[in-house]
Amino acid sequence: MGDSRMKVLMTTDTVGGVWTYSVELCRALIEHGVEVHLAAMGAWPSKAQQEEASRLPNVILYKSDYKLEWMQDPWEDVEKAHKWITSIYQTIHPDLVHFNNYAHIENFWSCPVVTVFHSCVQTWWQAVKGTEAPASWSRYTGIVKDSLNASDVVVSPTESLLKNAIRIHDISSHTEVIHNGRDINFSEDREKENIILCMGRIWDEAKNLKALSGIAKNLPWPVYIAGSNVNPGTGEKVEIENVHFLGELSSEEAKNLMERAAIFASPTKYEPFGLAILEAAKAGCALALSNIDTLIELWGTTAAFFNPENPEETEKKILELIEDEEHRNRMVQKSREKSKDYNLEKMGAEYASLYKRLIVSRKTDLNRLSPSL
Repeated sequence: MGDSRMKVLMTTDTVGGVWTYSVELCRALIEHGVEVHLAAMGAWPSKAQQEEASRLPNVILYKSDYKLEWMQDPWEDVEKAHKWITSIYQTIHPDLVHFNNYAHIENFWSCPVVTVFHSCVQTWWQAVKGTEAPASWSRYTGIVKDSLNASDVVVSPTESLLKNAIRIHDISSHTEVIHNGRDINFSEDREKENIILCMGRIWDEAKNLKALSGIAKNLPWPVYIAGSNVNPGTGEKVEIENVHFLGELSSEEAKNLMERAAIFASPTKYEPFGLAILEAAKAGCALALSNIDTLIELWGTTAAFFNPENPEETEKKILELIEDEEHRNRMVQKSREKSKDYNLEKMGAEYASLYKRLIVSRKTDLNRLSPSL
């Protein structure tokens, strides 16, 4: 590649944690000389999102409101988005394409393709419902499988999620685990308040935030929930009793709240990684988490784990953190130290290394086929 910058076409969505992941990865890739053409779908990027992207010197943002493949009746939009992404590809001629969703790979593309398996309906359904997704999702499932197997490499943020993806989608592509990273400067001197904080899409059944409604009235500390309560796929609104609902917060508001909260609770039934949990650990919150494989893999002995299907156990674990300040402070120190493993420098270096290996390998293969090139 000489002295030229590496050019990557990357997709993202604007309605969940993939946006935060994408922006943070773009930030981490600055020092590696990577220029990112970021194609956003799902909903038109908010003013805050557009400003966030504009502050990154290595990012060119392409905006759309095309539905994602998991949304209700998406297929007309998916086809339009496919043509849109292909036109961007043909205009910029990237060195590599990095997908954070599915359905848009073309076999005539000459550059390597990385697809990150953040989540899918089938892994969600099996974790939350305990069974396979119904037949109405068969078209979606087929597209996910085809996209993963058409990729040069499939990346996952955790080993546990990757194992499920391989099992469900019979992935034959090369796979790698690259942990997500997040770097935020939280104050370590700010006095904590007797607050239990939860963050997530309330409409997402997997987040299981309704489980807090039943136990919140038995806890001596108030429970605050931040996040959207309107399903973007259906427009339906979800309400929860016995908690203080804060709605969607700006990044600065969320940062302020995490600095204040003594405990961060996540009763989720399905969590591929959990950027909010990582932020809470960095902010010095004691973690009370579901005992699901991905979170145990990431946080080990640094969190208080409970069965998200068992309200009594959930309440007991949170009460232990509330009532024993010494224990709570020990857990804070352990999780804050563990959070240092999931940083931007490491994530950026691992992705940049992967990109370079794939690009060099593709050029080597082309030279082998056509020595005169």
